[in-house]
Amino acid sequence: MTMPRPNTVRGTLQAFIVLLLYLSLQGCGFQLKGTAAAGSSETLTDVAISLVSSQPRGELTAAVANQLRLEGALLDSQSGEALVLRLGEERFQQRNLSLTAQARSAEVELTMTVALSLRQGSDELIPEADAQVVRQFLNDPRNVVGKTEELRLLREEMRRDLAAQIARRITHSLSS
Repeated sequence: MTMPRPNTVRGTLQAFIVLLLYLSLQGCGFQLKGTAAAGSSETLTDVAISLVSSQPRGELTAAVANQLRLEGALLDSQSGEALVLRLGEERFQQRNLSLTAQARSAEVELTMTVALSLRQGSDELIPEADAQVVRQFLNDPRNVVGKTEELRLLREEMRRDLAAQIARRITHSLSS
């Protein structure tokens, strides 16, 4: 009788542990951010949406339109049966959370808000409501160029998160 080689046993044990971890994560409902659950029927595929914005050429409007297209929605539909998504003006605020010993900003809170509503004909699916994203970042007054770039990247990320939040609200309002 031959004994299994130690490398084979170790490899089999590692594969078993990886499989066990995978199954336990699947069983608890874990999923990566931005991915739909398997078998989820909530989608905007082939839903006609007319996007009306107070800032039609704004970056947030472009992010929302892109997110809706990624979800499978048909944009710029002028039919009477289309959903009408109205976006208000993007509002961005900065607030100091803490100061350094020299009374300079050490930590900043960023808030991006937009008013939205969703209608289908005379039915109001989402009444006038706000969507909001909040972030914090550390401010280094000695690195102005780096912080300016970080702020620009954070604003882009906040717009994407706001667009995803709006798409989820639309999906939820259509499913209920």
